Amino acid sequence: MSATTSEENPDSINYIGFNQDSKVICVGHKDGYMFYKTADILENNTLTYEGENLTHLGLNNCLIIERLFSSALMVVISQKDPRVLHVYHFTSRNIICDHRFNKSVLTVRLNRDRIVVCLEDCIYIYNLKDMKMMHNIMDTPTNKLGVLDLTSNPGNALIAYPGSTDTGSVHLFDAINLSSVSTFNAHEGTIACLKFNQEGNMIATASTKGTVIRVYSVPNGHRLFEFRRGVTRCVNIYSLCFSSDSKYLTSSSNTETVHVFKLEKTEGVDNKPEASTEGGGWFDAINKTFSAYMPSQVLQVGELMTTERSFATAKLPGAARSNQVSLVSHKNQQYVMAATSDGFVYAYRLDPEGGELDLIKQHNIGPKSDTSRASPTSTGSGGAAKSAEASISV
Repeated sequence: MSATTSEENPDSINYIGFNQDSKVICVGHKDGYMFYKTADILENNTLTYEGENLTHLGLNNCLIIERLFSSALMVVISQKDPRVLHVYHFTSRNIICDHRFNKSVLTVRLNRDRIVVCLEDCIYIYNLKDMKMMHNIMDTPTNKLGVLDLTSNPGNALIAYPGSTDTGSVHLFDAINLSSVSTFNAHEGTIACLKFNQEGNMIATASTKGTVIRVYSVPNGHRLFEFRRGVTRCVNIYSLCFSSDSKYLTSSSNTETVHVFKLEKTEGVDNKPEASTEGGGWFDAINKTFSAYMPSQVLQVGELMTTERSFATAKLPGAARSNQVSLVSHKNQQYVMAATSDGFVYAYRLDPEGGELDLIKQHNIGPKSDTSRASPTSTGSGGAAKSAEASISV
């Protein structure tokens, strides 16, 4: 999800995010875009980037930048007109096509088959190969945050989005066969964040309350895991991400703490598809029954018995306006990587024993960084990246 533009600091990063396989960090700013390889961040002390100034194309203040894996195909949403989707090939420096909508584009997701565009009240599905519109899901529940995700594994294109404005239901839609798949209740409160794993057989969810994170099987919506991020403090969950092997899940929020959860089965885990409350399951029903007679401190201890706490945590230096987090596998080692809207990326080594993780790398990124003033992979002032991997034919 994109970071909003800062009126106080127009040179700040407007958008930051990871691509589908967490190999690239995408940055959108007032003049264009920048791409950083996560492997370079872990290995090099001096970063290079692939980037370009897009003001000559009239694409000022890039609000959304999404890249298709490590190809040269990307999409851009500009502040100049956030109702227009620009599909851009950055090695040939050609705008392949534009699509105009009646409302602002909030979220865009890509895989090798589909481009999915989310507006506040509808979703558009395009065929990647020829950019023809395949389907539009009209009159979806009001989705002002643009909460949506798309599976990235080949031959599969499941879309997940909130199924209600009143409850925390999740709706799954098949973007290949263009049909609804299922709807299941994930939380009591409205869905604020959701994310598929790379295989597309699990989805992580969080509500606007942000205290509980759950993992469900796809497509049947059976609850697999439940994690307690906090007890009483409600937060805004900014991002969720599975590791490539689906053994870990990480989350970031408007606090300084990044949580990592271990996805391993323990006895007594509730796998039922229904999830009535943020406490979850039959134990919460008992808590409600006795809530009038039990002190709140005892109730909190009871709630913790139904959920697992985080396996590991990483501390960011401070809370940014927005951040995105990912689990990156590099040379048989897992890393937690957090990119923030104030122009930093932090890398932590994931210790197999868990606990508080050590910061091993910190880099300044974005248009105000030392990187942008050094020699980039591209010309930096407007040329397309010369080291980009092979592009996708469109």
